[in-house]
Amino acid sequence: MLDLAEFLRYHQYLYYVKNEPVLADRTFDRLLDELRELEASHPTLAPENSPTTTVGSDLEHDFPRFEHKIRVLSLTNTYSTEEAMEWARKMHDAGDDVRFNVQWKVDGATLVLYYEKGRLKHGVTRGSGNIGDDITPNAKTIRSIPVDLKEPVNLIVRGEAYMTYADFERFNEESGSIYANPRNLTSGSLKQKKSSATARRPIRWVAFDLNFIDWKSGVPDATGSVSTDSEALAYGAKLGLPVFEQNRTVAYDELEKTIEIFRKKADTVDFPVDGLVLKVDDRELREKLGFTSASPRWAVALKFEPEMAETTVEEIEVFVGRTGRVTPRARLTPVQLAGTTVTYATLHNADYIARLDVRVGARVIVSKRGEIIPAVEEVVDPGSGPAYEFPGVCPSCNTALKREEDVVDRYCPNPECEEKLIHGLIFFCGRKQMDIAGLGEKTLRTLFRAGLIRTIEDIYTFEKRREDAETIEGFGKKSVQLIVDGVAESKKKDMRRLLPALGLREIGPAVTDILIREGYRSIERIFELIDAKDAEERLNAMHGIGKETASEILRQLRDKKTRKRITALQKFGLNFSVPEPVADSSIKKIFAGQTWCVTGSFAHFKPREKAMEEVELRGGSTTSAVSSKTTHLLAGEKAGSKLQKAEQLGVTVVSEEEFMKLIGGA
Repeated sequence: MLDLAEFLRYHQYLYYVKNEPVLADRTFDRLLDELRELEASHPTLAPENSPTTTVGSDLEHDFPRFEHKIRVLSLTNTYSTEEAMEWARKMHDAGDDVRFNVQWKVDGATLVLYYEKGRLKHGVTRGSGNIGDDITPNAKTIRSIPVDLKEPVNLIVRGEAYMTYADFERFNEESGSIYANPRNLTSGSLKQKKSSATARRPIRWVAFDLNFIDWKSGVPDATGSVSTDSEALAYGAKLGLPVFEQNRTVAYDELEKTIEIFRKKADTVDFPVDGLVLKVDDRELREKLGFTSASPRWAVALKFEPEMAETTVEEIEVFVGRTGRVTPRARLTPVQLAGTTVTYATLHNADYIARLDVRVGARVIVSKRGEIIPAVEEVVDPGSGPAYEFPGVCPSCNTALKREEDVVDRYCPNPECEEKLIHGLIFFCGRKQMDIAGLGEKTLRTLFRAGLIRTIEDIYTFEKRREDAETIEGFGKKSVQLIVDGVAESKKKDMRRLLPALGLREIGPAVTDILIREGYRSIERIFELIDAKDAEERLNAMHGIGKETASEILRQLRDKKTRKRITALQKFGLNFSVPEPVADSSIKKIFAGQTWCVTGSFAHFKPREKAMEEVELRGGSTTSAVSSKTTHLLAGEKAGSKLQKAEQLGVTVVSEEEFMKLIGGA
């Protein structure tokens, strides 16, 4: 019992403090249940401060302590709908006409907000449940958190900081790093020592529990002026707090059906969920039911069993990305998981491999969660092979790897590393960037090794070498012509796609949009800004660009190699500008004050940037990503995650037909 308690406390530390969990949630919960059963059988031997009676703590030494005014406890977990319904039956028997609030259990980090007279005073982590870390400056950088409510109320709001899959993938792509999952990145981002670093992370926050404070005594009042949880959340939304529209309040006889409806939708939402939270809706009954030492009696977490499979690690491979980061992955004995055959799973980094003790020949559990690639979750049996030793040199060019201070990742510093160059080309030609037909990864690798395309500039002189390409096995006149046509077509794209495609650190679609929105609609104007004495100050003043991002933008765009590349591409006819909106007094500014995003494919707008021009022409602003500040989404055919996100945020969705009517069919 003592060994098990110590083991679980260590893994709570890895989860809450280090943000580097090793055990799968299901495994941790199973072991916690085992300890709970042992303690019930041998109560006199139960260890002090047992993990079964305490809340996992995320307290650190870098932040001031804050004593919570409410109990910030964890929930009792179950993986069984039958057990959840048994709990609900007991709640139903405890009162008359008991209703239940059903909410997503978001896989993020708890963040409690304290409002005094409508003004945000404190943002505090869960900590030990009684005392948390005061991270108010960092909390204020999260855009979905209102600093001022619409009414001067005293309020304590418990909620979850999280990150959507789309934002998570975009951040990984633009930052040049690959974090393990949205939950780890979110939790680590909240604890950044500099709030400017937190501001760079695409964190969101959603409210799920409100506590009112008596004006005279200052004592929290769980019931306040509302009688139900659903009324409290509706009031919170009215005040300007983000609340999920998917929340449902149902009677006991509707609960099981509602659970199944949520379960079927779990794989379609664009943020990580690992189950549902079921709460008694009646706040007065909740007060009567009370708490155990570690959790409320009036709520339970029904966790979804993640799809997992057991297989064998046949080999551990490492590969190099365009930024030089060296990433390990496990080649597996093929196994069926979530409807697909899984052959590879990420191992994240060297420290992750060492903590799990992954070896060649090990039996492992792999999972596939949401849109994240398969990952090794747990080692069942390490096998008899030697411990894995992470390579000290780049697998592509044999250059000694480097590791920055406080960073677990290893990097190849060689700018001429072949794999870095190839991945840079793959990124540039990719669908989300220049989308050059015919230049997929396999083709680019072949042309690179044949010496025909080794740099981005070579893409735009490829036609001169087409005869050489036609002699390569597997190539012919038709396939080469497809590449030539694709390269010519890419020249029609403007700076909005071109600048992010260069793969410069921090200068992705979001930063490019900010620069354009601020009036820097050509690379010449951007260079004028970069070369100005007060460039850093002016960049810092732009909403959405923090101090560290500004510094990186300056470093990248002052680099002589970068400027030489941009000059060369301009000579090849690439367009490093965005058209100025045409001044026409006859065109009404019908989109003034609105922010539009565009997604999908269209009949009348090819490329779809032309639709953005129509918005700007009519006084609106445009953005490449849907956020809480987006007012409208123009959705064409095959609209993907942006449409889902817009619907979740309540953004007005406009079809192409409706848009044509708005602009008068122009």
